[in-house]
Amino acid sequence: MAVRQTESTPDTAGWRLAVREPIRAYDEYSDREIELHIGQGNPNSINGLLIDFRYVNRDREVSRRSVLCWQCGRDGDRLYVRGYCAFREELRTFRIDRMSDVIAIRGEHEFPVEDITAFFAAFAARQTRQRSNSRIEAQD
Repeated sequence: MAVRQTESTPDTAGWRLAVREPIRAYDEYSDREIELHIGQGNPNSINGLLIDFRYVNRDREVSRRSVLCWQCGRDGDRLYVRGYCAFREELRTFRIDRMSDVIAIRGEHEFPVEDITAFFAAFAARQTRQRSNSRIEAQD
């Protein structure tokens, strides 16, 4: 599903999701449509956090991604983030160990993430307790 740019969205922020309406996306794992809102309602949950990062996919192609986070979880020893990817315009799953140059965006402020694994592991630990027996499958 494409996200339309509103008239109030500045052109300089076109590559980000920072000034957008809620995003509706289909989640094939739960077979339901979800609605994502920008901004963390709960700082202990990754849901609503906007991140920007460099990503290397399984074919070793490098791209820059901007993702509105929905879930963070663990599958074995690997950490994953699932969210709406502006580049692909759909829900995608990203392996943490393939990310670099991560920036967390909160409102108008950008915060470089120094320890990527520790940052996402904290969210994964909280969210895994909330939904035991859930797995996040890798796509990208």
